[in-house]
Parts: sequence; structure tokens; C-alpha cells
Amino acid sequence: MIDNFAVIFVILLCSVLLWFFLCIRLFKILETRHPEKYESMGKPSLFLNNSISNNITFMKFLFKREWRGLNDPNLALLSNFMLVFFVVYMAVFLTLFVSIQVRYVL
Repeated sequence: MIDNFAVIFVILLCSVLLWFFLCIRLFKILETRHPEKYESMGKPSLFLNNSISNNITFMKFLFKREWRGLNDPNLALLSNFMLVFFVVYMAVFLTLFVSIQVRYVL
């Protein structure tokens, strides 16, 4: 029997790669179409300028829906998708975490 753990792990791994792609795309849109917002966020990037402060600012941008003030429909669509994707990802991650705890405790 294939373990649910392995299936969820592979799904999460693929999800991380998709998240990286979405972040790169969002950062590029902000950099080219909304440079003032991009600079106010600390010029976030996936690897080069990746700090805790920039990550917090980025998550605030998503959760506070700050993209609405930029009046960019493509950015709004991408940001909405990323917000939902993040919430679903965390739910799956926590499911995996709990299943590991339950597996080794019982």
C-alpha cells in the first residue's frame, strides 16, 4: 500500500515549485508595472533579496489585499490565486505534519 505520507509529500514538493514560479511572476509584475510599490516592499526577490522583513511585507501584501489599490486586473488575479493557494498549501502541510505526529505517537 502506498503511504498517504508519500503522496502528500510529492504534492507539497510540486506545490513549492509552483509557488516559486508564482512569486517570480508576481515580483516581475510589481517591478515593471508598479515600481513604487515594489520599492516600498523592499524590492523582494526569490533568492537575492530574500529576508524575513521582505517576506513579512510580501505576506502582508497578499493577506491585506494591497494589490487592490494598484488597479491592475492581472495582478489582482495572480494575487488572489496566490492567497488561496497559500492557504490550501498550509492546510495540506499541517495535515502532513499531524499525520507524522500521529503515526509516530501511536
